[in-house]
Amino acid sequence: MERIEEKLKDIEKEYLELQEGIVEYSNNNLKSADLKKRGSKFGIYEQKGKKMMLRLKAVGGELSTKKFKALADIMKKEEIPYLHLSTRQNYQLHEVDFEKVKATIELCNSNEMYFRGGGGNTFRSILVSTYTGVDKRNIFDVMPYARMVENEVFYMDKAFDFGRKLKIGFSNSLDDEFVMAVQDMGFVAKELNGKRGFKVYCGGGMGRGSKIGYVLIDFLPEEDLLRAVKSLIDLFYDRGDRVNRMQARLRFLVEKMGIDGFKKLYLDYFNKETIKNGKISQINYENKVKELKHYEIEENSEIFNLWKDICVKETKFKDVVSVVLYVKNGDLTAEHIEKLYDLMREINAPTIRATINQNLVLPVVHRSALPYIYKYLNEKIPEIVTETISIKGQIRACVGAKVCMIGVQDSPTVAEAIGKELDNLAKEYPQYRKIIFKEAKNIRISGCPSSCAGVPVAPLGFIGLKKKINDKLVDCMQVYMGGILTESVQSLAFEIPNLILPIDEIPILVKSLFKDYLEVLQVYDVTFSNYMYERRLEEF
Repeated sequence: MERIEEKLKDIEKEYLELQEGIVEYSNNNLKSADLKKRGSKFGIYEQKGKKMMLRLKAVGGELSTKKFKALADIMKKEEIPYLHLSTRQNYQLHEVDFEKVKATIELCNSNEMYFRGGGGNTFRSILVSTYTGVDKRNIFDVMPYARMVENEVFYMDKAFDFGRKLKIGFSNSLDDEFVMAVQDMGFVAKELNGKRGFKVYCGGGMGRGSKIGYVLIDFLPEEDLLRAVKSLIDLFYDRGDRVNRMQARLRFLVEKMGIDGFKKLYLDYFNKETIKNGKISQINYENKVKELKHYEIEENSEIFNLWKDICVKETKFKDVVSVVLYVKNGDLTAEHIEKLYDLMREINAPTIRATINQNLVLPVVHRSALPYIYKYLNEKIPEIVTETISIKGQIRACVGAKVCMIGVQDSPTVAEAIGKELDNLAKEYPQYRKIIFKEAKNIRISGCPSSCAGVPVAPLGFIGLKKKINDKLVDCMQVYMGGILTESVQSLAFEIPNLILPIDEIPILVKSLFKDYLEVLQVYDVTFSNYMYERRLEEF
């Protein structure tokens, strides 16, 4: 604890500079771009309406029951209207009043939720497979390793002063391997001759110049993990482009040098590095499972079974499941969080995790608790049930132009319209409702060219822009198709040059594509991802 308190003292002056900058900006004595420089390195940004957004990093999106409740308390005390779950498993506090930013930071720090990185040209939040530690296909639990890296990097000043951001991730199984391939550095759990380690990817990323990365190390022993991360931090700090922002991500350095040249340079750094791993505390899931509350309630209604079919995932523990809580647009109020906290406390759920799909997951729940959970949600937070069952609750969108300073189009509104069309399609083809529901999560919508919604890896994606049509500036979206990351096929989404459509035509296009897909399913057994990968060829 002393170590973290000492570091917080070091960066306290930067928090004060941010608060002073906010005051100067509100008095029109500081430009927006200069305010961004002071705040972005903490994941703190201005949003529309003269408010601020504070992005809380959480390794793998995991919070304890205690911290989850603390978030609600902080939101109520500082009158923060809602929290947004990001596609990088962050918890973003939105519409924070200028004068309450410093107090909110201090409250979060006092609850061991620290602001450093998470935005700007820094080491960003660590992505972790949602079901690590409990998944049946778990190679080994990567959460302790990710936590160790986050804890140690917090003290590395170089990691918060790059020319551009650096993102890393951890996967506990081969299922998420290719999600790691689109990180700047991705670690996939691997065992070799009974020894734990990682397959390491580098040079991937989304956004402008999206790229699937290369295998940097085929097997990295677990004891060399921090050494591998610090070597990349030092290399990127020294060699990353600090002049041309558009060419400053790690993937551009890899491309410039070629993967062989980059590997040679990286190994020079790696072989000279002597840092040892910090403490890795393994998680005792067995003890957590023993403490789960059992119930004697039964439920067998059609709607309960539908909810269960959608939301419940088997784990490696007997009579224990994971439960997904679908959150519309990834937005939660303090009241929502308090009610979820009460549920967690009642069923003895130890933790909650945010997912890359902007939802929440209770990793371990006793199967007998499912009727209770369903009844509780249906009574206390009914939208979590209704939006779960509605297809429109599955579509991934960024926060959009109503909130984001660089947003061009309001992506959540487009997602809502698409969802309504797909719900209608499901009524026309009830026998395919489960398929439409399952595949709807592969639609991703971004209000601008940034990759917040993950469009570069989307089977079907849309990016907001404006285009002149008949001499009139029209709200439009650029269509992307064919993003797929599987063991057999890896491809980023293709921008379809002749498909820039007015916003009101986007839901019609999506319904038409899904209708065509359903017709193909009558003849061929093919996933929507594979279908869109092939379909993109027809559109060129």
